[in-house]
Amino acid sequence: MGKQVYLVDTPVATVWTSAQSPGAGDEEALRNPANMKQWLTGLSLEQRHELWRKNKIQTQVLYGRKVIVHKTEGKWAYISVPEQPSSKHPDGYPGWVPRCQLRQGEEWPQDTAVCAIKKPFAMLYDENQLSLFEVSFQTRFSVVDETKDRFVVKTVRGKTASLKKQDVQLKGSSPGSQGRHMLDAGKMFLGLPYLWGGMSGYGYDCSGFSYTMVLAATGRAIARDAHEQAKGGTTVPLGSIAPGDLLFFAHEEGKGAIHHVGIYAGEGKLLHSPKTGRPVELLDMEGTIYEKELCGARRYWM
Repeated sequence: MGKQVYLVDTPVATVWTSAQSPGAGDEEALRNPANMKQWLTGLSLEQRHELWRKNKIQTQVLYGRKVIVHKTEGKWAYISVPEQPSSKHPDGYPGWVPRCQLRQGEEWPQDTAVCAIKKPFAMLYDENQLSLFEVSFQTRFSVVDETKDRFVVKTVRGKTASLKKQDVQLKGSSPGSQGRHMLDAGKMFLGLPYLWGGMSGYGYDCSGFSYTMVLAATGRAIARDAHEQAKGGTTVPLGSIAPGDLLFFAHEEGKGAIHHVGIYAGEGKLLHSPKTGRPVELLDMEGTIYEKELCGARRYWM
């Protein structure tokens, strides 16, 4: 089959390295709708470690986002994610997702009002205001109408649903400076366990965290992986970094390959999602390995 455009039809679609990557305990991540909380709650620390040790997960994609389907094999589809640029594939980050989590269709018109979830999670309601499913931070919707306290939005399946206005932010209405907005958004997730490949309010890896906070503050998608994020934006001398700048860390005390990214929080502090077994944290870098491995900074905000 040739390239075909599909939309993600589950709260969060996990993009696996292969159709054989999921194992025992991953069933909740493969259904539609995926039950992310139940899946992640059921994983042991060892199973979480295996996600990166065995490179099981590539990335994740939020509800309603476009993917390109290149081929299908049984219940699986090999896709790429245009909104997550990567040197791994010219059409965006690649991997495998269950076909049941995709629905063929086109992106919502660009001239419509767009809202994004501004809380870690929010409930999507059907036309009768009954709960449909929970959606993650930065899931975006096309607004087709509004009431006193809700936005009426279009769903992937063509029907309408609603979101409470208190849970969303209209596109272009980020408060204050973009750098500060990145930090305010990121601090909502302090204590959230790290997830290899994570790109949602249920768990982030380091570059998924920085990617999402840049998107929240600026509306712009950047490269998915840390070493490629280190090539974008504007170079900032380490002596001139400001809150909201992305900081990059490399092996060999900053001289080797880049392996980590976080957000500068001011006063020598780093806001980041460190690694499996440790949650999103606000860390004073002085005297830590991060102080030794700091190798560069980039600014994606204005």
